[in-house]
Amino acid sequence: MRKFVIKRLAISVVILFFVAVIIYTIMRCMPSSFVENMAREKASLPGGKSYNEWLAQLNKSYGLDKGIIAGFLQWLGQALKGNFGDSWEFNIPVTEKFMEVIWDSFVLGAISFILEIAIAIPLGIAAARKQYSKSDYAISVFALIGISLPSFFFASVLKYVFAIKLEWFELFGMIGRHYEQLSTFGKFLDRASHLVLPIITLVIVNIGSLMRYTRTNMLEVLNSDYIRTARAKGLSEKRVINYHAFRNTLIPIVTIIGGSLPALFSGAMITETLFQIEGIGYTSYQAMTTGDIPFSMFYLIFMAMLILLGNFIADILYAVVDPRVRVN
Repeated sequence: MRKFVIKRLAISVVILFFVAVIIYTIMRCMPSSFVENMAREKASLPGGKSYNEWLAQLNKSYGLDKGIIAGFLQWLGQALKGNFGDSWEFNIPVTEKFMEVIWDSFVLGAISFILEIAIAIPLGIAAARKQYSKSDYAISVFALIGISLPSFFFASVLKYVFAIKLEWFELFGMIGRHYEQLSTFGKFLDRASHLVLPIITLVIVNIGSLMRYTRTNMLEVLNSDYIRTARAKGLSEKRVINYHAFRNTLIPIVTIIGGSLPALFSGAMITETLFQIEGIGYTSYQAMTTGDIPFSMFYLIFMAMLILLGNFIADILYAVVDPRVRVN
């Protein structure tokens, strides 16, 4: 196990390096950038320098006058020291802005993730146990609706019905207009009420695929020979399902759950933008549209690290959920 862990960590470092090279190259090749917009804005002021003069000065200030390889090595050297520079869009250190917005996204993603697992897996198992029944058809239709719904459309419908027509929730934001005048418990309820519609959006849109995946794998397991043997021995259906079948269904589900780890920290860009929640997804969207290379680089590298970590944890969990799986 130790050799496997060391080998996987070494491979992950190599993959992360090449991912960083690709991301930096793409950032440098973007058709529009923050410095170009700033140079254009400063050149429009009366009595100022020309656009080309401002552009050359700003590129030199931000190290963009060097080639892509030299610029990347300079960025990498600073990143290894924990210095990711200042955000061009927000005018504060990248890590400071990241810590400021990450927790709203984490709360939103964690609650949605827990609800997805708590709803999708039991419904998927229930559909598999009663294949071709009314319950199976109802759950399958519900899952297909969730898979087919675009998040921006479903979020817009929720906002129209519950925020505009019924006026139960606010249209956007994380706090209400009278937030500062509320008690501690009132502030908690106010923030919680602003998360209801975004959480419903994320759960409904993402729940379908996990539900269908659980149903498909559970059906395959229930048709296995050892399940027939367990039933022939007189074991109760509850023990057959919950002990023998469910553990073997967990292996492919662990892959999906491990791959979902980045969603806890990466934010839901479309949902956060629609509800104007200033989480990491919405902030990264602002940074990318303005050509903020330092923040965009940090966010994308962070995402790559989470994906590698999720895959690594999934591999380790294989041996936990099924004793037959061992790492040589």
